[in-house]
Amino acid sequence: MTSPFPSESRSAQRAMVSTTSQPLTCSERPTVSIVDDDPHIRAMVADELTDSGCFVLSLQNCLALDEVLADGGVDLVFLDVQMPGCDGIECLRDLRSRGFTMPVVIFTSLNEPERRRQAQEAGANDYVLKHELLDRLPGLLQRLLPQRLENPCL
Repeated sequence: MTSPFPSESRSAQRAMVSTTSQPLTCSERPTVSIVDDDPHIRAMVADELTDSGCFVLSLQNCLALDEVLADGGVDLVFLDVQMPGCDGIECLRDLRSRGFTMPVVIFTSLNEPERRRQAQEAGANDYVLKHELLDRLPGLLQRLLPQRLENPCL
């Protein structure tokens, strides 16, 4: 299996990592990562996640996710399928093979049964079409972060 991460040096492929959050008032705020090469989609989803009480890590690609996960502390990942230099499903396979168990939601504009099957086999907790993501977000958070959402600090 080939790695989903670019083969070029990490310094040459340094990815943009930005955080979006409200002021932290509770140490139990869940950390959610949104990985997508489209800055508009990242911003839109990050805003919704922030409004839902999450601390958001907005990442441009799989390499940035790999760097963030090395530091630990991510409770949930939203991972796009098609990005330059990496495939989200391959990235997920790699993460699972390295023992990462946090929930991962694959999201895409591709409504293809084969890609959905691949995502499920790779260990995705859900597969969501991009145009449905904002509508489904509250339910996904409730299901995938239940212990965090019961916290009165949120």
